[in-house]
Amino acid sequence: MPPYHRNRPALRASGNAPVLTGRLLHTLLAVAVVLIFFVAETQAAEPKPIVIAACFAMTGSGALENSPNFRVAQLAAKDINDSGGVLGRPLQILEFDTGSTPIGARQAALAALDAGVVAVVGPSWSSQGFPMARVLQKAGIPMIGPTTTAVGLTAIGNYIFRACYTDTGQAEALAGFARQEMKANRVAVMTIAGDVYSEGLSSAFAKRFTETGGTVAVQSRYLEDAMDFTRQVDDIVASRPDIVFASGFTRDSGLLLKQARKAGVAIPFIGGDGWSPSERFHHIDLSEGENYYSSHWHKDMDTPANRHFIKLLQQEMGDTAPEFIDAATPTVFDAVGLIAEAIRRAQDTDPEKIRIALNSISNYEGVTGTISYAGSRDPAKPVIILHITPDGVAFVKAVTP
Repeated sequence: MPPYHRNRPALRASGNAPVLTGRLLHTLLAVAVVLIFFVAETQAAEPKPIVIAACFAMTGSGALENSPNFRVAQLAAKDINDSGGVLGRPLQILEFDTGSTPIGARQAALAALDAGVVAVVGPSWSSQGFPMARVLQKAGIPMIGPTTTAVGLTAIGNYIFRACYTDTGQAEALAGFARQEMKANRVAVMTIAGDVYSEGLSSAFAKRFTETGGTVAVQSRYLEDAMDFTRQVDDIVASRPDIVFASGFTRDSGLLLKQARKAGVAIPFIGGDGWSPSERFHHIDLSEGENYYSSHWHKDMDTPANRHFIKLLQQEMGDTAPEFIDAATPTVFDAVGLIAEAIRRAQDTDPEKIRIALNSISNYEGVTGTISYAGSRDPAKPVIILHITPDGVAFVKAVTP
């Protein structure tokens, strides 16, 4: 072979464009194929997220109260993902707005279905929970209502769960506390006329209170937007009860108590989770006297799950976050955790298998207490009793109904 062939260049000039030799061209093609397979394998190695919906109010009258629920749902997913996710896949939370209305809740549920979610967390209010549950039951998608306490909600179907106790459960716990701890024999019951929550809570409380030997001295009703409670105060004074059970919300119960104290009524008041602190709560002084209410959570609950939750809150939202978070919000954290636990148990993301696995969960250590379904979609879990003091709300005890 002539010597000049042994030393010819790899690139031969042809105008301004280099020409590749056969050997270099094959090398470049091989590298390209390797790169293509590497990218494809990398993409294939990225697990597809498990998509869950968070349906709460972003707009409307419930937006202020509900806004922390979205943050806590994302916080729960982040905590799970930081520990490796579920079945090696990350959780992804998609947020949907209920608009604070039953119609908006139904639309949020339909939007969640269109997004292909495997389960839904929400809403907060039972009035929104009923239309949302009907949509999701028909579609076969599990729903966990964090604070939908209305008794009939889970009766809609076998895909509908809650992470909270029912109104019956909290009323029975309150009645037991009133009889055993407060030594009350006579009670005056104050009820919002026609309100599903207030009427149901009053009825269940009165039933348990009388079953244990107590007497309902009077039951007085008022309209939800009432400002003048003169008649109710007169009924309390005339009936001479040991305590007053006010089954309303922060505004009406606060005004009733304020006017009762002004009239010289010094006996304790007791209420349900409708008293849970909100922006309105802080504008009405309920701290005078011995006043108690039931709730879902308190920052001072001394359990490993709650201590972990407090730490996460402080890391994500600042050291003072646990002081101001609504007592209902941690149930959202538990609802996300329960869905993740069900997926682990099912070893599958099929909604039907998630539903079956949820139904079998027992002794789940949640932030709000130990949760067991064990065949019921209404969990067995403790009711938290809190005391309103001049310095804030103090933890009293956890009561199992």
